[in-house]
Amino acid sequence: MPIWKWKIKGIVDDFDACGCCGRRGLRRTVALMPLDADGNEDGTAEDVVYYGTSCAATALGWTQGKVADTARAAQAERDQRDAYARRMISIYAPVEFAPVRDKARVYYGRNQHQRDTGVKASEEVAKLLAKARATLADTTTGPARPSRIEDFCRYLVIFTSDERIHLVQRVPEQEAERQEQAAAAQRRAEQIRGSVLVVAALDAEAARDVAYADELTRAWNAKAWQAGHV
Repeated sequence: MPIWKWKIKGIVDDFDACGCCGRRGLRRTVALMPLDADGNEDGTAEDVVYYGTSCAATALGWTQGKVADTARAAQAERDQRDAYARRMISIYAPVEFAPVRDKARVYYGRNQHQRDTGVKASEEVAKLLAKARATLADTTTGPARPSRIEDFCRYLVIFTSDERIHLVQRVPEQEAERQEQAAAAQRRAEQIRGSVLVVAALDAEAARDVAYADELTRAWNAKAWQAGHV
């Protein structure tokens, strides 16, 4: 089995110079993590180098096309991990310091198969949040992403009559715009015989998860928003 010297971590827009040949003005570069003799990642974000696709292809012994395809795939995986991390933080960060009973109800409500198995909800919530925050703090292919409750934004969610999400919109900063949005959303909800809900989350996709959650999760979500934006 061949042992690769580098692993492609993704595509980077923040570095426009090749760390190999020094060429500047590149639209994007490829993030390469060094590997040890066993093919395992051997370093942190500080050890990553950023090469143009041509130099990356030479370093790996690949074609530029394969480098580009692999980099795009790696970045897509990174984006998926980020999205999952935002969902976990949006759901569980509001109950991080909640009473144990409420924390357990929220966790087991989403993980019913672990109820009565000896798994402790408080420990699992702590693990999920630690992993999610580490994911968003990773700077391998870009700057750290927002991960705090203070970074939450409010989202307006319109449900259909059968409780499916019809629309998710970020709530505007300005009061006049908020009122206009709320009025329009209420009209639309009445047209489709649905309902309107406002939740807080790190992004629109995470807001969907919060909106579909149980009432206790949403109650703690609202408390967290209020506490972080007094």
